[in-house]
Amino acid sequence: MSINDNIFKIMKDKGLTQKEFSRLSGIPESTISDWKNHGKIPGSDKLGLICRTLGVDLHSLFVDDMGVETDTDGVQPLSADERQLIFTYRSIPEYRKKAVLTYFEYLKDTPLSDSQENIKKTANTVAKKEEKDVDIDFLQKKILARKLRKLARLDRIKLDENEHKQGLNLHLFKYLDYLGIEKLDYIKDYLSHIQPFMLTEIKSQEKFDNAICVLDGGYRIAIYIKVDATKGEEVIVSFHENHKNGVARATRQSKNTTSVYVFADGVGSHVVGTDSYTIDLFLTRGIKTIHIIVAAYRYDEDGFLVRLADIDREITNMANQYLEDIYTSDIDFSTIDKFSSMYQLSFTSFGQDNLSNISILIDSLLIQQTQMGRQIADAAICIYCNSISLLDCDKKELIDTLKERFAVNSSRFIPLIMERVEMNLLTVE
Repeated sequence: MSINDNIFKIMKDKGLTQKEFSRLSGIPESTISDWKNHGKIPGSDKLGLICRTLGVDLHSLFVDDMGVETDTDGVQPLSADERQLIFTYRSIPEYRKKAVLTYFEYLKDTPLSDSQENIKKTANTVAKKEEKDVDIDFLQKKILARKLRKLARLDRIKLDENEHKQGLNLHLFKYLDYLGIEKLDYIKDYLSHIQPFMLTEIKSQEKFDNAICVLDGGYRIAIYIKVDATKGEEVIVSFHENHKNGVARATRQSKNTTSVYVFADGVGSHVVGTDSYTIDLFLTRGIKTIHIIVAAYRYDEDGFLVRLADIDREITNMANQYLEDIYTSDIDFSTIDKFSSMYQLSFTSFGQDNLSNISILIDSLLIQQTQMGRQIADAAICIYCNSISLLDCDKKELIDTLKERFAVNSSRFIPLIMERVEMNLLTVE
């Protein structure tokens, strides 16, 4: 039996349908169908989640009823201890993995005569050495996030609303104007919820000591934030989607096995005698502030470690529900690929207005892997745009705002998609 056969057998034994398993695990139903119908093997990042949802250990996924190892394509089967080592390694924070590997290398080359105390001492030295560079990067991100959060509380913030040389830096401000949102209040709120794991510093753009330039990489196209915080003067904030020479590249996705550092917005339950907690996070994505409750591990007096996968799942579940609500009863939502990562979503896809609805429909079309999925996602865009009832002048404003927003995009399909959006918006019934 294969690992897939074992998963579906355990599901059947427990009386779980694919739909129920998807709801409990947060794994898209289309992904589960691929395991059954197309023989795709679950990724290593999902094995722990599968085990927790089914209430079994990892060993159960690799052994059938008779205790026989599942198919491993001719590779020598792993022992129970080896599987446990792999499972544990995948569950620890990313920054500790290199230290573990280095320690294993040390053990391999260490004479048996070495005492346990010497081995322990060497392991601690190796771990500190390997984590030093990572800790510096982590500390910088922590300091950046705290500084931005602090600046957000100031009364002397102003926005850089001058058009830059490329002319592609005002489209998010125009989107906020289109929605009737006060831009300055929004930016302050956005910065007040920024988290260290979102940030990548761009030192080449920081021309003086009090300049901060970062990318918020939690979107399909990273958000460029530049803050000129000269002491005693106004704080000027630039805010737009990141691009180079007028073309934006999709953000590289982080591995969902990573544990990330966060500042908690509230602390819930605590397992007495441990560093295990549940915490509240308020994450601003697009124009929405999303409340998330996640399991966390106390890292230091300022913050916690949480699994990025838990944050990702909450955001994508919200986006998929939002997308499903937009679909009409004439189109089968279950036949398209759902969002599986927050990095597939644009800044303007977090809202519930006409522009946000079209934006999330476009993002959905761009992630489809099959011809059928692309046809259905395209039909959904056309039907939605055709159903919008606005005055001609309001339709023109919507089209102009959409065009400016999607001018920063690396997908070669965007011009064609925008033509179809405009054609269906302007269709006269």
